[in-house]
Amino acid sequence: MQKAKHSIMARDPSSNPFFMPAAGLRWPARAVAWTEWLGEVLYPTHCGLCLAPGQAICAGCRADLPPLEHPCPTCALPLPIAGVCPSCVRKAPALDALHAGWVYAWPLDQLILAYKNGANARAERILAALAEQMAQRLVQQGHGLPDLVLPVPLHGKRLRERGFNQADYLAQRVAACMEAPLEVRGLRRIRATDSQQALGRKARRNNVKGAFAWEGDDLSGRHVLVVDDVATTGATLSALAGVLRRAGAVRVEGLVLARA
Repeated sequence: MQKAKHSIMARDPSSNPFFMPAAGLRWPARAVAWTEWLGEVLYPTHCGLCLAPGQAICAGCRADLPPLEHPCPTCALPLPIAGVCPSCVRKAPALDALHAGWVYAWPLDQLILAYKNGANARAERILAALAEQMAQRLVQQGHGLPDLVLPVPLHGKRLRERGFNQADYLAQRVAACMEAPLEVRGLRRIRATDSQQALGRKARRNNVKGAFAWEGDDLSGRHVLVVDDVATTGATLSALAGVLRRAGAVRVEGLVLARA
């Protein structure tokens, strides 16, 4: 780590007001959130982590993000050496491929939480840049481009509580980079589910079983890319893949910023 230039990334996240969620905060903390938003308006061309002039996240801070070493091509689980993980060998996963950018660790985990739980403007700008980086990487690698890009949907109740779906914005940036159509209405979460964070692998699968439906156009013969912020066990993406295959999709891939 380049400590002189990027020491801000090594700080304890609890000491940085940037990472405090906006929901439920007292007025002093809300003032901090507004200050962050105003800073983004006045200084939009600085790195959101180290404040160096330039991009949303500078080259040095990008390099400091926790890399995902030897990810399994179908579930993105980090492995000691390149190859397919034992679980995917034993049972073919629902997804044809899962593209994950980095490990779900500091500072990326806190950026995702700051955006998801607090609509933090600086976090949004950084995560958008990382989503574009991932999409551009797939294009440069000659990866087959999708016929359709979909965000992982929120249930209506959760959407009203949060006010936005973080996956929508990431999917917009990915679709634009890949010059692929974006569909934000066809895939729906028809049943409210508990938070996946405290659940085990089996409980996660049961939690999202029957929770999604496809209400868009026929997907026969189409290659679909589903976008989200983070994947843990992959239960949500697997459930979505099953729904999309039943709607006719011949290839379903996932793209997430982080793999837990």
